[in-house]
Amino acid sequence: MGAMRRAKLEVRGVSLDLYNERTRKSLPVLRDLDFEVFDGELVSIVGPSGCGKSTFLNAVDGLIRVTSGEILVDGRAVRGPGPDRAMVFQHDSLFPWRTVRENVMYGTNPEVPPGYRAP
Repeated sequence: MGAMRRAKLEVRGVSLDLYNERTRKSLPVLRDLDFEVFDGELVSIVGPSGCGKSTFLNAVDGLIRVTSGEILVDGRAVRGPGPDRAMVFQHDSLFPWRTVRENVMYGTNPEVPPGYRAP
């Protein structure tokens, strides 16, 4: 019998709600996601615009926290951004008037609102 393979990504009972400041209501975005992805597997996340694909990827990257459940990468719980994960944004996210260094350092600037600042 071979050794049991550990999942590269484990998603256990993940739900995520986002709070809308304008309406003062919580919006359920993800509900009860459960799956595993193993090393070497190719996975696609498909769905209509606004269904939570990017929100889920932001949670895997540690940019936002899940409301309930757990996301594990290599057996370790995702509690925030980490050097073992990266996010490639689908739209330009640079300020053209800043240098490369200034763009990289933007997230650490204390003048940036807390929800947009790197931890």
